[in-house]
Amino acid sequence: MKILKIGSPLVISAILITFVGLMLRSHLKYEGIVTDLLSWGSFFNVFGVIFAIVAGFLLVTVLNRYSNLNQTIEDELNAVESVRDFLVYLDDRQQTEIDKIKRALAIYVTSVAGTEWTEMSVPSIAMNADTSEELYEVMRRGKRIKVNEERDSIVLSALIETISEITKLRTRRIALANERLPPRLRVLMLFMSTTLVGTFVFLGVQGTSAHIYMLVTLTVSIHLLYMVIEDLDHPFYGVWNINHGPLDELVKRFEQDGTNPNT
Repeated sequence: MKILKIGSPLVISAILITFVGLMLRSHLKYEGIVTDLLSWGSFFNVFGVIFAIVAGFLLVTVLNRYSNLNQTIEDELNAVESVRDFLVYLDDRQQTEIDKIKRALAIYVTSVAGTEWTEMSVPSIAMNADTSEELYEVMRRGKRIKVNEERDSIVLSALIETISEITKLRTRRIALANERLPPRLRVLMLFMSTTLVGTFVFLGVQGTSAHIYMLVTLTVSIHLLYMVIEDLDHPFYGVWNINHGPLDELVKRFEQDGTNPNT
């Protein structure tokens, strides 16, 4: 399915540029067109370097943000699991409060996997990074832990610190999800791409097959590059996206532990 999503637009681009190249090739010939190849070469040397710098900058930017977002989500899930694991150290006489904290954690993870993930997937609306009600509920349940002995005090401190870490990671996750490439950089990339492809149409290549091959390979390469940048800039949908699996697995583990967020 992913191969079809990637390949279909590229095949369409290849067909279109082949048609345009064949149609315009006979109308763009003029006396001295072959001689002008030297001038075109100088143009490509300068313009090609600028295009490579811009494209590389955009690709590195979105790739770094994609990686940071992926790592932040993983760290947030690890922090949630740490809170759940710390509860093992509490006295069994506080089992009622322990179960309430686990249920609050399950509700929070479910809200991240459902509501928050959907909100982060909408590129036109920036998600509010303020602490969610589900996370506040985890805090409220945590403060009900009673300190009966020194061990409980240590566990409570660890719980507060880890829940605070979840809050920070959630804010960072939402901030990264709200980031987008500036529209001016998108326009610059599109302008340089069309200019580069359009200029190749004017090249005085005598062989038709060689000329079409140049146009097709250049167009497909630029189109694929643009698709990669666009997908990485919208990391919650598309071909290259953030894996939703770990969140679903954590929700299932809470359910297997007998913690149902819907009850």
